[in-house]
Amino acid sequence: MCIRDSYKKVRYTGKRFAQFQPDGQGGWKPGISGVHKVLYDLPKLLDADRVFYVEGEKDVHNAEARGLVATTKGSSREPWFPDFSEALPGKHIIIIPDADKPGREDAQRIAAAVQSIATSLKVLELPGAKDLSEWFERGGTLELLEELISNAPEWKPTGERSQTAQNGFRLASLRDLMLEPEEHVSWLLANKLPTGGLSVLSAKPKVGKSTFARCLSLAVATGESFLDCATTKGPVIYLALKEKRGEVRRHFVDLGATGDEEIHIHAASAPRDAMLELYELTKQFHPTLIVIDPLFKFVRIRDEKAYSEVCNALEPLLTLARESGAHVLLTHHSGKMERADATDGILGSTAIFGGVDSAIILKKSDRYRTVLSSQRYGTDWAETVLNFDASERSLSLGVQRSEAEAGRIGEAIVTYLASCDELQTRVQIESHIEGRTKHKRTALKVLCEDGRVSESGAGAKGDPLRYGLNSSLNQTANDPKTCVDSCSHVYTGTREQQSENGTEPRINASDIVVPDVSRGIGNEDTSEETSEDLAFLEGKL
Repeated sequence: MCIRDSYKKVRYTGKRFAQFQPDGQGGWKPGISGVHKVLYDLPKLLDADRVFYVEGEKDVHNAEARGLVATTKGSSREPWFPDFSEALPGKHIIIIPDADKPGREDAQRIAAAVQSIATSLKVLELPGAKDLSEWFERGGTLELLEELISNAPEWKPTGERSQTAQNGFRLASLRDLMLEPEEHVSWLLANKLPTGGLSVLSAKPKVGKSTFARCLSLAVATGESFLDCATTKGPVIYLALKEKRGEVRRHFVDLGATGDEEIHIHAASAPRDAMLELYELTKQFHPTLIVIDPLFKFVRIRDEKAYSEVCNALEPLLTLARESGAHVLLTHHSGKMERADATDGILGSTAIFGGVDSAIILKKSDRYRTVLSSQRYGTDWAETVLNFDASERSLSLGVQRSEAEAGRIGEAIVTYLASCDELQTRVQIESHIEGRTKHKRTALKVLCEDGRVSESGAGAKGDPLRYGLNSSLNQTANDPKTCVDSCSHVYTGTREQQSENGTEPRINASDIVVPDVSRGIGNEDTSEETSEDLAFLEGKL
C-alpha cells in the first residue's frame, strides 16, 4: 500500500504535530519512538491541487477561513523531515515565510526539499507584514494575494555556492529571464514610494521636510491618502533626530492624531549603534514606513562628497528596506544653489540620488511651496504647488506650478490692461509683467480664447497685434465681487465660480499661499495673510 493510501486510513488526532508509526496493517498509529511525522492538517492536503505552506497554526486557520488549503510544520526552527514531502507530490506549492531572516532561510530549505516533487513552486514574502495573518489584518485581500502569486516567479535553486554564500552570483539565461512573469511592484504611497524601497526627501533648510514626513507618517498609520495618493496602512517608525519632543507632539496633535495610531517615535539624537538598533526595532514593530529625519544625523560620514563613503553608509539602509518590506524615507538638505535639474541640488555625493528608488524635492519661492519627484519606479511628480492648512499644519496637493504661474500671470495681465487707456502690444504687456515669457504668452492666448481679452491688428510689421480688455470686463475690473482672486490658479470665471457653490468647485483653492500679483506690477499689497501663512512661507513651519 502506498504511503498516500496509508495516510487516508489514519485517524486524525487534531494535534499540532501528529506523529505516527506503522500499525502493522498498512496504516499508522500514534507513537513516540520510530515515529512518522506528518504536516499539520494532513487530511485536507491529500486531495488538494494547491497547498500553501505557512509558519504557524494561526496562519493556517486564517488561510483556511478564506477557502485556501494550508499547512505548517510549526516553526522555522523545526527541521523539514522527508516524511513531510510524502503528502505533497504533484501539487502547486506556495511558501509564505515569516518576514525575518530565520523565516526566509527556512523557506529556501523547504523549497529545495520539495522542488523535485512539486508541479509548481513559488516563495512569496508579503509586503508590509511579518506573516500571512498580519497581512490579512492590515487589509490584504484574497484578490490581491492571488495577484501577488501570479506575479511571483517560479522558485529555482541557486546552486550550492549561493545557498551558502548570499553574495554569490546567480546567473539566469536570457530565455529564462524573458519567460519570467512581470514583477509586481507594490506601493507604500501609490506610484511614488515602493514597499521595500528607499527614498530621499530633499529641500533647503526650513522648507518643510519634517512637516512633509510627519504628514506622510500619519497618513500611513491611518491608511488615509496623502497628496492624492493612496497609502498602505501599517506601523510607522519615526526617528526625529533633531526635533524637540514637544514640537513633534504638538504637530501630531494639530494634524488631528489621537494617539491610538501605530506610530513609534524617537525624538532625540541617534544612539551610537544606530543601524543595529534600527534592525532590532524593525523586527519588533514590523513597520511599513521608517522615517529617518535627517539622514546625516543617523549615519556618521566624514566627507559627504565621497562617493564610496556615502554608498557604504546607504547600503545597510537599502538592505533593511529590501529584507523587511518597509519603505525607508530619508530627509536630507539641498544645496544653496538652484540647479536646472533639481536632483543635482541634493547636498553631497551623487551616490545619494543614485542609491534611492525615489527622490522627492521640496522647493520654495516667494510665491509657492512646490513638490516634485524623480522615480526609479512609478511616475514622476511634475512640479506641483503644495497647499498648507495653517490651523491643522497639514499639506494637500494643488495644481501644477506651470498652471499656477499661468493663472497668476493671467490675472496680472487683466489688471495691467484694466489700467491702460489704449490697446497694448504683446511686447508692452510682457515688459510690465513678471514671469517667464512662455507663461506670459500662454496666459495671453488663454485670455483671448476665453473672451476676456480682445485681439486686433494684422500681426504684421507696422500693424502688430494689440490687446485690450473686453468692454464688459473693463467696467467690472475693479469690482471686488466680480474680480478674479489674484491667488487663483484658474483664471477663467469669477471668485463665485471658484467657490463651493460654483459649477466646477475646486479643492483647497484658497489654501495656496501666494502673494497678491499686484506686487509684481507696482501696486501696494492688499492680501490678508495670517501669521501662520507667513510663517510657512518664511520656512518657520
